[in-house]
Amino acid sequence: MPGPDQGAEEKSGGEGLMRMRQLAQASGLPVSTIKFYMSRGLLPEPRKVKPNVAYYDESFLRRLLIVKTMRAEGLSISSIKSILDRYPFQKVSEWESFKRNARGKEAYEREEAENLAAMSDEERRAASILDAAFSVFSQKGYHNATVDDIAKEAEVSKGTCYQYFSGKEEIFMATMERTLKTLLAEAEAAGAQAKDALTRLGLKGLTFISKYRDLQFMFVGIISEVLGGNEALRRKAVEIFNEVADFLAEDIRAGIEEGIFRDVDPRTVSFALIGIAEIVGNLYLIEEEFDVLQFFVALMDFMQHGLAGPA
Repeated sequence: MPGPDQGAEEKSGGEGLMRMRQLAQASGLPVSTIKFYMSRGLLPEPRKVKPNVAYYDESFLRRLLIVKTMRAEGLSISSIKSILDRYPFQKVSEWESFKRNARGKEAYEREEAENLAAMSDEERRAASILDAAFSVFSQKGYHNATVDDIAKEAEVSKGTCYQYFSGKEEIFMATMERTLKTLLAEAEAAGAQAKDALTRLGLKGLTFISKYRDLQFMFVGIISEVLGGNEALRRKAVEIFNEVADFLAEDIRAGIEEGIFRDVDPRTVSFALIGIAEIVGNLYLIEEEFDVLQFFVALMDFMQHGLAGPA
């Protein structure tokens, strides 16, 4: 059975150059779809012999077939562009090879493009919806966002969204979970090389502040809905804050064992740090000259010595 590249060569008749109608026949895509992909920067410029006369060669067709394949696998337009900008595959088989190699790596070894390649088609479609949801919730907040908005941003039908999620609330909670998971992974990586618990806490805190814009919609959305009586989001809020507190408490316990911190309740201090980090995040957003690093140096000194005066 011929592969996509071979089939494309047979359809093109080996003539080398095609007009748009021939390109549509060779690729099995409507002209409108091809023009849409061109408008989004997924395809190279055609060869123009006159202002209104364009020809498309075999390399253009091969690139189009790659885009068609990736789109059929559930990748969003933005994801396809970011991958092809970095990895300009020349044929579908190269994309297939890239996926196999990505799936052969451990998750922590993969970069973003490889993570997308390693996903199943179903996972990619769900991820595409969550990417869109993050953008919509960030811009409109939870209350004003709709599933229609998310579907439009993801460039899928509203029905497709409902194939993966029961509604806006579930999409919001899934978006929160993914955002938090990414943040904690980045914070863990930032503190991995630290020699002591105090430094690890500082590096994790800096990571949180640098990503605070990504989290702001989450906090605002949760609090406003909880005040309105949304029990499901209240439970999710408790789960999220406990997860972050447990994450920070590990370093506080380690600091106690290392003799850096006195014997305190790790979770109580963790919640206090979450509150401080949220305030710092707000200051970082509203004060143009706010010095995050200087603040954290002072905070780490307070963490180590408290308010006690000299002995």
